[in-house]
Amino acid sequence: MTQPGVSKHLSALEGHIGKKLFERTTRKLAPTDYGTFLYHQINSPLEALQKVEYYSSQRTKKPRLSISIGCTTDFFQKELLPKIYAFDMYIVTQFGTEKELIEALELETVQLLVGTKKQTNYDHQYTFMDSEELTLICTDTIEIPENMETDAPPFIKWLQKQPWFSYDNDQEDIENYWDAKFNTSPKIIPRYILPSYKDIVHAIQANTGFGIVPSYFCTEEGNQNLVRSSLQTSHKLEQKRYYAFKQKNKNLKEIQVFMEKMDL
Repeated sequence: MTQPGVSKHLSALEGHIGKKLFERTTRKLAPTDYGTFLYHQINSPLEALQKVEYYSSQRTKKPRLSISIGCTTDFFQKELLPKIYAFDMYIVTQFGTEKELIEALELETVQLLVGTKKQTNYDHQYTFMDSEELTLICTDTIEIPENMETDAPPFIKWLQKQPWFSYDNDQEDIENYWDAKFNTSPKIIPRYILPSYKDIVHAIQANTGFGIVPSYFCTEEGNQNLVRSSLQTSHKLEQKRYYAFKQKNKNLKEIQVFMEKMDL
């Protein structure tokens, strides 16, 4: 801009603000105290607008895929978070119980779900992701009776009277363990339902009780106050995890890219 043009714009700005913004001499143009104050008020918003303009222009040069993921906080913290910065995608993450996330998938508020349960009520496509081993844990202050056989009715009765933490109301983890260990169904009403294995671990560390969690929690640093129960089953107790998405989906490309990236 020319010098007269600059002067015209500054005069217009002062007229709009209603304050004198500059002290003018024949040699220099210096801001007044109010001019300095105004500068600091508008500088940060202007920088933010410049960033918006820059990244908007970059998006027009390089299209970037976007996807909305439904998952548990356990999956996000252990699996997705360490890899998320390697994704050249926009990722929106929604947390919730599996029941809530399945409904979100059906309503298309998420395009892809990571979970452990297959549903027959909806037309969802399931792709196997992996399996994780589950194990029985308890607070290290609990003394497991030594004078009872661990498959005898008295011991089972004792175990059922202990405080239990469960992942959900279905108690699927506890029922699977009971079937594998005792070949029967448990008579347990869990005292606490926590839809996060990590929260179950922390709760058992801080209190007293039993729970079923993925085995890796027992070996993670910081879990010294947690002991794996000696009540092991004759075979590994595992649960499968799946990717789920709707059969008719306009985001199939994004879903495929996400799954492939997670497998790397």
